[in-house]
Amino acid sequence: MSQINLKRNILMSGSFRIIVMILTFFTSVISTRYLGVELKGKSSYLITLGGFVWMALDLGLFRSYPYLVRKHPEKINSLFAWSVFQFVTDSIFWSILGLCFINIWSKLIGFPLNQLYIVILVMFITTQKLSVQLQSLYLGLNKIWIHSLSQLFNSLSVLLLITVGYFVFTESDRVAFIILASVIASFMTIIYYIASNAWGNEWYKIDFKFIFISYQSGFRVFLSTLFIMLLIRFDIIIIKRMLDFKQVGLYSIAAHIVDLLQIASNLVGGLLLVKLSDCNDDIEKWKIMKKLLMSFFTLLVCANIGFVICGKFLITTLYGTQFLPVYYVFIWLIPASFGLSFGSLFNMYLNSKGFPVISIILPAISLIINVILNLLLIPVLGIYGSALATSIAYVLWFLMIVIYEQRCSSNQMFKHLIPHSADWRMLWQEALMQATGIGSKLCRIVTKNRG
Repeated sequence: MSQINLKRNILMSGSFRIIVMILTFFTSVISTRYLGVELKGKSSYLITLGGFVWMALDLGLFRSYPYLVRKHPEKINSLFAWSVFQFVTDSIFWSILGLCFINIWSKLIGFPLNQLYIVILVMFITTQKLSVQLQSLYLGLNKIWIHSLSQLFNSLSVLLLITVGYFVFTESDRVAFIILASVIASFMTIIYYIASNAWGNEWYKIDFKFIFISYQSGFRVFLSTLFIMLLIRFDIIIIKRMLDFKQVGLYSIAAHIVDLLQIASNLVGGLLLVKLSDCNDDIEKWKIMKKLLMSFFTLLVCANIGFVICGKFLITTLYGTQFLPVYYVFIWLIPASFGLSFGSLFNMYLNSKGFPVISIILPAISLIINVILNLLLIPVLGIYGSALATSIAYVLWFLMIVIYEQRCSSNQMFKHLIPHSADWRMLWQEALMQATGIGSKLCRIVTKNRG
């Protein structure tokens, strides 16, 4: 099993993520203009529900894959075979169940479904689940190039498909087309994942005893991940129930901007779990976390200041004047961008210690606080109240993790985690060195091409 070079992995994945973030941004702009405010709300609502379902079906297994691969490298093929087996059986079973009880499902989620929607939503759920599971396998294998390239390929595919729909499929069911575009892109990514590794002639053999044990350890991850996802996405469901799809559409754009800012922490979080799983020294872990927190603090401060200054112009130019309320919603979500990114990083730190029960309890507490605050503030402030509730809940989640770890470390963590002026100078010097190195490489490439 190859050794983990966290800096190299972050640089490689980060380079791809910048491109992915740009592609995702343009996809958001085109899809929003294609859908309009109300249809954007419907699309966000269905995609959010689909995300809850595939995570429930996964039972947290995908989160534990990097950890399991590092600890049990001989079981990789069994994990792969199980993921493929689940994809086939889930697709068949849930399609039949959905088609047989369309009216019941429609009443349950509050959306008029038909046969087309059932099939598309089932395929969205199963392709998303398999794609994420395979992505986690490659993280554990330390095949960061394939992992990064596949995400770039997926984002580019979605952008191209939605762009085609914007110009060609103007009379079709636009919400169904948006979800279908995601399904096609995920399926193409799955094919790439499967073809990129030599799984062997006996890839289809499943060690059911090991899979059962994996679910036992993965169930804690499932509960933790489920509560975190509910913490991040449940406000969409509450807004739909208490207000309407138009308000969901406006809020979802602001939430998507927070998601774009969190892309980097998601990237580093996955790589961090693999790295910290190989590390048994708490002080070394804290030093790694300190550098990451400093880097993300700088990134988020710059990004949020830039949006405060230019946000109104960007939103009205890219989305249209009807989306101007998005700017004010995001202002209320600025604390959430810090709490979510920092909380995600520290949650990965908890998971690297063997997925402790506290990683379930803390997001559950934050979720309860978020729901209560949403119910209290939405009637008074509308979607701005939901944004305020979300910001409070995210920041509390992060603070509770830090306080818990400080107590578990006998009050030792803070002194290794709090940055000093020398740390900021070192971070600045490293950033300059990386920028100089990239500039030198670009100059060599340009000189070589001219020659």
